[in-house]
Amino acid sequence: MSFRKTGAAILALVMAASLPVAAFAEEEKTIEPTEVTFWHGMSNTQEQVLTELTDRFNEENEYGITVKLVNQGNYGDLSTKLTASAVADELPDLAQAYNNWLTAYTDKIVPLDEFVENDFDDYEDLVEGYRAECEQLGFIGALPFNKSTYVYFYNKTMFDELGLEAPKTWEDMLAVGEKFMEEKEMPAFGVDDLAGFLEASLAQNECEYASDEGALFDNEAGLETLEYIMGLYNNGYARLIGEDDYFSSVISTQRIGGYIGSSTGVSYITADDFELGVAPLPTNKKAAANQAGTNIVMFAQDENQQAATWEYMKYLTSTEATTEWAMKTGYLPVRVSAFESDEYQSFMADDITATAAYSQVDAFFPAAMFEASNAVRTSVNTMFEEVVLDELEPEDALAEFVQIINEECDVE
Repeated sequence: MSFRKTGAAILALVMAASLPVAAFAEEEKTIEPTEVTFWHGMSNTQEQVLTELTDRFNEENEYGITVKLVNQGNYGDLSTKLTASAVADELPDLAQAYNNWLTAYTDKIVPLDEFVENDFDDYEDLVEGYRAECEQLGFIGALPFNKSTYVYFYNKTMFDELGLEAPKTWEDMLAVGEKFMEEKEMPAFGVDDLAGFLEASLAQNECEYASDEGALFDNEAGLETLEYIMGLYNNGYARLIGEDDYFSSVISTQRIGGYIGSSTGVSYITADDFELGVAPLPTNKKAAANQAGTNIVMFAQDENQQAATWEYMKYLTSTEATTEWAMKTGYLPVRVSAFESDEYQSFMADDITATAAYSQVDAFFPAAMFEASNAVRTSVNTMFEEVVLDELEPEDALAEFVQIINEECDVE
């Protein structure tokens, strides 16, 4: 069964379950004063800005709603606590979450379709790729929040010295890699998210990735994609992260020409001794750029609590709030109107990372979601390192990826 069909079945079950969904009567909306609990995984500046926005909501909302922020640590901690709380039926009213965390307890999610239909300002204004991600379960299961995308960070000083421009295509990537090896004896390329790179590269080659039915790229397009990827690594044009935590530290010490990473990672790059460049992802047959970051998911159990939680969700995703959030944190706005606002356009004029991210907004795509998607992601990351270290030929690397994905999906 495809996940689209599975999602539709889940929606029917959720709608038939005992979870009440806030009614939308024609009379004036009334919400009793209440406290809404929001579990999150933000830290440092992001947590500070989230607190500022939440304090403002608490002060200004007309219903006496108080949102209580509960920091659950990093994303791994948050995911673990949500899973355990779902089993114990003790989920918060609202939480940040990636879709692939939710497959074990989708019946706990409050569908937002009626909320959106009756009480939301221009749903179509949300970035299309984000909407697609929020609808992967077959219903609107979330709203986008702290979103980012992958971009190509590069040492523009080195590129200028070599007479190179930022690569726009796969062919450019290979040519840049060859030039760096010849002239600098260093790789021009690295990837923070290996599984995401495989999925994006397949999408750029108009090839599907995976579903409940297993790997979907055991074909000519899949082989072409692995020929490109293994060509980068086997020729030394690309390197693995190794003992470094992220490539932001590698490029900061000028040990690599460039790397693909989250747009929010720019704050970790120190470019005191060189000029940093940021470009959209190189592409092939079509433009395709990973979108990253979590969404906000409602679990509130009663009608008043749902209505109060919805008010806060609307506030966080409003044009004004998402613009402020993006400019202060490095994440991206979730609305087209925010991207196009005079305020954000002015901000973007002085921010090369935001400019590169915005230039590929029409190419954003959500990661594939299916029952084993979280396990597949983990296994593909491990397998990616193995095929690179073993310097496998493209055909053998393709076979290894297909096998591990099919095993995780329990497909023979």
